[in-house]
Amino acid sequence: MELMPERTPSMVADPPEVDAGAASLVLRDEYGVDAVLTELRSERDRNFLADCVDGSRLVVKVSNSGDDPAQIAMECGAMRHVEAVDPDLPIPRLVLTRGGDPVTTLEAADGRIHQVRVITVVAGDVADLTALPAWFAGEFGSVCGRLARALQGFGHPAAYRWLDWDPRQVTSLERYVDQVPDEHRRTGLRELVARFAGLDEATRGLPASVLHGDVTLSNILLGTSGITGVIDFGDMHHTARVADLAISLTSLLRESDDLWTDARDFLDSYQRILPLEPAEVAVIGELVLARSAASILISAWRAPLYPDNEEYLTSLVSGSWKILDELAVLDPTELAGRFHRICGTSRVSSSADPTLLVRRKTALGDQLSPLFYRSPLQVVRGEGPWVWTADGRRYLDAYNNVPVVGHAHPAVVQAISRQAAILNLNSRYLHPAVVELAERLIASMPPGLDTCVFANSGSEVNDLAWRMARVVTGRGGAIVADLSYHGVSEATAAFSTNAYPASARPSHVAVFEAPRGAADDGLAAAARIGAARDDLQRAGHDVALLAVDSVFSSAGILTPRDDFMCGLQDEVRAAGGLVLADEVQAGFGRGGRNLWRFLDFGMTPDFVTLGKPMGNGHPVAALITRREIAEQFTEVDEYFSTFGGNPVSCVAALTVLDVIEQAGLVARSGQLGSLLRRGLTELVPELPVRGQGLMVGVEMPGAADFAERLRENGVLVGTTGPGGGVLKIRPPLIWGREQVDRFLEAFAAAL
Repeated sequence: MELMPERTPSMVADPPEVDAGAASLVLRDEYGVDAVLTELRSERDRNFLADCVDGSRLVVKVSNSGDDPAQIAMECGAMRHVEAVDPDLPIPRLVLTRGGDPVTTLEAADGRIHQVRVITVVAGDVADLTALPAWFAGEFGSVCGRLARALQGFGHPAAYRWLDWDPRQVTSLERYVDQVPDEHRRTGLRELVARFAGLDEATRGLPASVLHGDVTLSNILLGTSGITGVIDFGDMHHTARVADLAISLTSLLRESDDLWTDARDFLDSYQRILPLEPAEVAVIGELVLARSAASILISAWRAPLYPDNEEYLTSLVSGSWKILDELAVLDPTELAGRFHRICGTSRVSSSADPTLLVRRKTALGDQLSPLFYRSPLQVVRGEGPWVWTADGRRYLDAYNNVPVVGHAHPAVVQAISRQAAILNLNSRYLHPAVVELAERLIASMPPGLDTCVFANSGSEVNDLAWRMARVVTGRGGAIVADLSYHGVSEATAAFSTNAYPASARPSHVAVFEAPRGAADDGLAAAARIGAARDDLQRAGHDVALLAVDSVFSSAGILTPRDDFMCGLQDEVRAAGGLVLADEVQAGFGRGGRNLWRFLDFGMTPDFVTLGKPMGNGHPVAALITRREIAEQFTEVDEYFSTFGGNPVSCVAALTVLDVIEQAGLVARSGQLGSLLRRGLTELVPELPVRGQGLMVGVEMPGAADFAERLRENGVLVGTTGPGGGVLKIRPPLIWGREQVDRFLEAFAAAL
């Protein structure tokens, strides 16, 4: 038979036999303070309010003889620690003896020796003896979070102790079920206690530290407009953070008329101070139930032992039954789900859902929202160059350029989380992040590109560039490459010639043939622009804008000559049009030479647009142009994006720039791209391998089937080009030699 843990000594030792007279003598002799003392309520100790002759007020605390002196030393150390870390937290201050000690001793009438401390009085009414104001639940959560945060750096050997009140240990109180006065409640209570058998184990891996352990309404003081005090550090112990939280939340809910509303307000405020992990949230409900059950069982145990203190010892029982009646009817999964939805942790899921594909097709439309692969992947997690699916398999990501610095990069996650916890607002307010981001982007551009506008996607900024070009030139024609892609707005969809047949192309859009070989030089470029302009003029238009993706990604990932790209630019400029360098796929160092691909060719465009990778997955985009263009546009039109340039998006983008710079990802992209192309050329010398940096294309028969085989070998790629006949390799820039080798192994296996 398993032995129950030994009871907490102060729970079985009688309260001190000390009266106000004896306490006043200690106060005078040891502290030099004369006062009139009045006894305060307490369960295991003796506490006295001292009205001093100088008008001040103190509390004299005479501890139970069962309390370990080391634990009292821990309480004193913790109070000093909190005072130093968060001096605005309203806790009492220790008063030292004449000899400078935080603690003295007193011998009681029965010969027992008791530890004595004196602390300052914190003004206010005890929360469980007054009507709680409407603001209390939120303020209470905030104070609990602040105190837990303040204690994070505190440690003491005495903290590793057993407490009967600890909700994680409620099963040790099962023996007292038969002492519960209401016999009709006993069966259900016994079954509930059995439900908590694994609670201690479930909390062992969660964030833990030395914590107060009893921030309850009986230890909270209220003023007219806020919480004025947190008192009584007597239950301090090392525990899971969420267990300490549950003790406070249970105390609140006992007095609540609307449990879920008060729980939400409490947790909202707590998480503004200390965000909770999903695993912590999963056990909040069980810990609240366990604490409520512990209150009932401890009352059943102790009230008969101390009949003179029965009213105090049973004061928590009715509120605890109320919590059990409302929450215990929910099974653990349903209860956890309610708290997950309150705390915002319900959307993080890694479980496989066999119905997900059918549900997606029903809700999103099959053709409107196509998926990759014949058997679509349910992805649940990403880290660096890897993604995981719901079946637990890991895949090397060789396709997604949006997480340009790797999936879930910790610096980007940290930046987004912290800024989101402080402020996110539209861009019509001053904020330093948006200004700094604009300044850094402008500094990376050629002279003259001096004005930055933010939006949410590449489609939006390409659309804005088109609007500006039409205003500035007074024309309405656009020239783009064949098989180009520039976005999904009405205007940019017309520029995305890879998405529709030539017969559907509107008359204001003309195309030039993308460069297919080394012979495509500047003269060829000029000729192609001239022909495209002729097409526009025959349709009654003239060129306002040339939009060019400098990697020609949708045309099959091409590597044009410098003079070809400059020839496109110069011919359009000579015709009175403006030039847009679409860096949405090509930018942020992917080419391995410069941060922006157009710089490799020596171009000086009128517009540069950035998108996809800019926030590493957070939606943010930018248009950089010349001041005179922007000013001409605003004379006749305006642009505003509610979310473009919001603080969270901007700190995400700033952090991406930091990571690229600090990790040297531009140079790495060039080095690893060369290794990758060399390895592919050795594997398939008969096939064209094109690209620069970490944007590589392999033209091959059956590219779509080959992509499926690569997936079977644990690598994700895409396809592009005419008829989807080019394998598209576009990984995060944080790839290393290991990932290149892994890719080439999978490629060889797929062959």
